[in-house]
Amino acid sequence: MSPLSVTGWVRGTALASVLANLLLVITGGLVRLTQSGLGCPTWPRCTDESWTNVPEMGIHGFIEFGNRTLTGVLGIVAVLTILAVMRLRTEYRDLFWLAILLFAGIPVQAVVGGLSVWLRLNPWMVGVHFVLSAVMIALAAVLWSRTRRYSLPRVREAERLAHLEEADPTMGRLGAALLVLTAAAVYLGTLVTGTGPHSGDATSARHAFDAVTVTRMHSVSVWLTVLTVALGLTLCVRRGWAPGVRAGLLRMVAVLVLQGGIGYLQYFNGLPIWMVELHLLGAGLTVWAAAAAYDRMAVLAQPTRRETALVHVVTPPERQAAQEIAATEG
Repeated sequence: MSPLSVTGWVRGTALASVLANLLLVITGGLVRLTQSGLGCPTWPRCTDESWTNVPEMGIHGFIEFGNRTLTGVLGIVAVLTILAVMRLRTEYRDLFWLAILLFAGIPVQAVVGGLSVWLRLNPWMVGVHFVLSAVMIALAAVLWSRTRRYSLPRVREAERLAHLEEADPTMGRLGAALLVLTAAAVYLGTLVTGTGPHSGDATSARHAFDAVTVTRMHSVSVWLTVLTVALGLTLCVRRGWAPGVRAGLLRMVAVLVLQGGIGYLQYFNGLPIWMVELHLLGAGLTVWAAAAAYDRMAVLAQPTRRETALVHVVTPPERQAAQEIAATEG
């Protein structure tokens, strides 16, 4: 490992970034499902007279203000992540810039959340708010994936980075398709929620879409994602892709089965609050798994990306041996 190496502390802050953004999705869902979206009726203050909620506002004020408070937690985690990778910013520029993006996304999310309140929970703006959370989870997932690749020998072995001859462009295209379909499923899910009964406040506007139609569109996007994962697993066997790719796709299978099961159960049981909250958690886990799988497949699909990753993960003797092997095979 190079003198400036990725440590357990760096991995820990990356994982904390994923979990903190996932927690924001959960608490945001709680705000919406308890109709606490306007528990603080203005922004950035909770009321015109107070920065915080007051007892007279009841439970809705506590729930909404608690969700807003998480912005501070996200900020602390983001700062710690930047500090963890600061000394690595020259040799591991990708980690540094991912950490910067995660930090920059926090004020953007806060402003979009404020606009949602000012617009009285307009469903389009609330949808954007959730999509931004999904983007933050995806960025944090890629950061976590790369810190593990750069520092854990077992991950390096599972990905077989040094086997440059195993690079397969089809893997990269499949990973991109998986990410796009997951994004489509998430976006269509916001339309389903914006059309359904859980608006965040009893007086908020809803989408005028037919609920059955948008639900079916969302379902189709999920099934296309499932088929893409199935194709990927088939190619893992037929083309001998690295075990790490198969492991990432199997994690996608696990979260998709969980998410799909909850989705159908909530649909046929009248959208009970606790099931919808679990479905939101499942959406976050799906984005996490999809982003990590995409990052792995995108790197392993191209020899140049494999070589770039190798520079970060191997010691000088190993690096020289890998280069000699590549030269011999070339």
